[in-house]
Amino acid sequence: EGHPDIGGMYFAQTASYGDLPNAAFPNTFYAHAFDLGDPFSNITCYSKGCCPNHIIPGAFCNGCNQYCDSLSKTNYYMGPIHPRDKLPVAKRLAQACYGTVYEPGKVAIKGPIISGCSVSEGTLTVNFNKQLLGTETVVVDDYQRHNNASFLQVLTNSTLFCLQTESNKSTGVTICRDDGTGKSVIHEGVSASTYQSLSTWPMVNVEVGGPYTITADVSEFGDIFGIRYAFFNKGYSDCCGLNDPTSDPCPLASCPLKSSSGLPTTPFIARIVDGKCECISPQVCDV
Repeated sequence: EGHPDIGGMYFAQTASYGDLPNAAFPNTFYAHAFDLGDPFSNITCYSKGCCPNHIIPGAFCNGCNQYCDSLSKTNYYMGPIHPRDKLPVAKRLAQACYGTVYEPGKVAIKGPIISGCSVSEGTLTVNFNKQLLGTETVVVDDYQRHNNASFLQVLTNSTLFCLQTESNKSTGVTICRDDGTGKSVIHEGVSASTYQSLSTWPMVNVEVGGPYTITADVSEFGDIFGIRYAFFNKGYSDCCGLNDPTSDPCPLASCPLKSSSGLPTTPFIARIVDGKCECISPQVCDV
């Protein structure tokens, strides 16, 4: 269901335009749910055998009380990939519908959407579409800066830009099914995890650079060849995957880049060519 290329699936849901409506999907609206995963999506406590519906004698269960209590009241259906709390996304859908169909312009219907980026003297600046934000501005919520857990990532290896991978279990070969141009590429000895790793795509700390921009210090990496935000892979979902270990649930809407009204930044990915963003066609981000 998208893993490990869930970001590519988000992108495909907009016909690769990065936003709705567009030429391929006119008369549409949407609401993001990527940051509204189940608060207890980490199944470590269940796997250890600490909960009443899955007891393993002798299991070390320190810190599992909240998790097990939550599941005992309302269990998952087919696991935490299907969040139990439906109200937050329902509210977003209702707001998007109201602001698109019934009273256009009366309420915010979407968060920040990338319009371009540039790199100069070790600083990355990302611009967001001013027209679509309207009276809203870009904000950066608190996050664990000591872990660089902004979920804005930069590409450090120019050959490993890939939207979708496919691994052959019998041969052990991993193919990049889509290098951003629709072509397949084989990089000998490169595993699926390498394409998505935090060494290939390290996260960087971000600051608000202006009403419609954010900035990041990328000087430690030398040249960078791409950026992406919230292009989640397995293990980092809901923007809590890099947080310090805790028994607490992952707060809803925990991804840090938002509009001033709290709507999340649309996940994005782009190459960086000659110091500027180059989005995947047909999306344009050259402002």
